[in-house]
Amino acid sequence: MDGVMGQAAWRWLFYIEGLMTVIVAICAMFILPDFPDTSAGWLTAEEQALAQMRMKEDVGVGGNEDTEDFKGGKSGLKQALSDWKVWWLALALTSLKLCLSFAAFFPTIVATLGYNSTVSLLLCVPPWLFATYAAFEMSR
Repeated sequence: MDGVMGQAAWRWLFYIEGLMTVIVAICAMFILPDFPDTSAGWLTAEEQALAQMRMKEDVGVGGNEDTEDFKGGKSGLKQALSDWKVWWLALALTSLKLCLSFAAFFPTIVATLGYNSTVSLLLCVPPWLFATYAAFEMSR
């Protein structure tokens, strides 16, 4: 598609992928339920009750903005910083960022071993195969 409508091929890649993302997002707005009790048959009554119980457990240390003792932004910040789940999420996201930065440069690192580009990319496959296997095994 290089040169179609005066656009470079790499731009068309972004246009097409962006359009697909927007279409999926719009469809998801109408398909996905807001809450477990509005799942329209996706969940059984038992699964809905379990999902609602999990949502109540995940509320956090404080309440929400509707409570009488809510004092604004500083109170919300204090509430967020005192919730242990926020700190675990921060640790998990930091670890994820470190792993993804390594994954982005792994082909370049492997290429320094002296192999051609095809072999270098094939040498990057085993960690991802192991990750796929581990994800399937842990989901059982």
